[in-house]
Amino acid sequence: MFFEQQNEMKKKILFIYTNYSTFVSTDFDILATENEVTKYRFKPVKGLFKTAVQFFKQLFYLVFNIWKFDVVFIWFADYHSFLPVLFARLIGKKSFVVIGGYDVANIPEYKYGSLSSPLRKKLTLFTFKYATCCLSVVEELENKIKQVCPKAKTKTIYTGYKFEGEKSTVFEQERGKIILTVSVTENRQRLYIKGLDRFRELAEKLPDYSFYLVGANENARHLFEPVPANLTLLPPMNQAGLKDYYTKASFYAQFSRSEGLPNALCEGMLYGCIPLGTKVGGIPAAIGNLGLLMDEWDVKTAAEYVKNNQNKANREAFSLRIKEKFDLGFRKEQLLNEINQK
Repeated sequence: MFFEQQNEMKKKILFIYTNYSTFVSTDFDILATENEVTKYRFKPVKGLFKTAVQFFKQLFYLVFNIWKFDVVFIWFADYHSFLPVLFARLIGKKSFVVIGGYDVANIPEYKYGSLSSPLRKKLTLFTFKYATCCLSVVEELENKIKQVCPKAKTKTIYTGYKFEGEKSTVFEQERGKIILTVSVTENRQRLYIKGLDRFRELAEKLPDYSFYLVGANENARHLFEPVPANLTLLPPMNQAGLKDYYTKASFYAQFSRSEGLPNALCEGMLYGCIPLGTKVGGIPAAIGNLGLLMDEWDVKTAAEYVKNNQNKANREAFSLRIKEKFDLGFRKEQLLNEINQK
């Protein structure tokens, strides 16, 4: 009888995503601890026809399956969020959409952001307006939603991070002259949005430092040419590989022009990297009054800060900020509370 009651309490959740990144898989694992969760991937493709195919596949799936679920949970607002939110509303189901940054961005010259084209904007604004709640990963994104869609129901729940390691080896050892950034990079749009041209510029300014970009695909090298001798481009890697770089680097750089709450910046700080960032999106929420936070990009300011702070910072203080402000347990508790509210 007890187990039957437990099963009755479990909600059936349709979990919709485009790419199964670390933060997406983390939310899936959180929801699956107390509920029955079914994944559905809306495959991101280029071209109107291929996108339409994905759209109709999703339509077909929802027509025959939406009634099986109590809740629809979606990562990001865009093409793929419109139909799930619409169907959930039509049949009286809850829908939650995680807002990560791209969904509220609008940089038309680079065709970046869910608000950057008329059709995508309409579908995104529909999502904002009719979702049960838009769950922003940082307050700055919640404010942006309210600007473009005042009727949206919103709440901020930070993404969460968990430290794994020994303090003695992570914080107390002296680190080399290494500056790290992590960003999947395959085109000029990504280079511009993530400020990787600025990262390259700083590498030229500090020839005695080693710069590492993790996430550069093989066809991305031409974007950085001529590649400075002290800049190493590395392919995407798993969390274990990233952790190795986080614990060796002195600095983590996030010079983005548009951003949500950058996961790699938070992870770098968690493992003792001194943060360097621009005052964009959720970067200030991560860095706070620690590290370097620039109102405007200035390579001279960044270079001087690096030279003056090599191995002079209390690395454990950066980690403590992430642990206290972005604890993974907080996200788990708040997400499950939202889902289970009647």
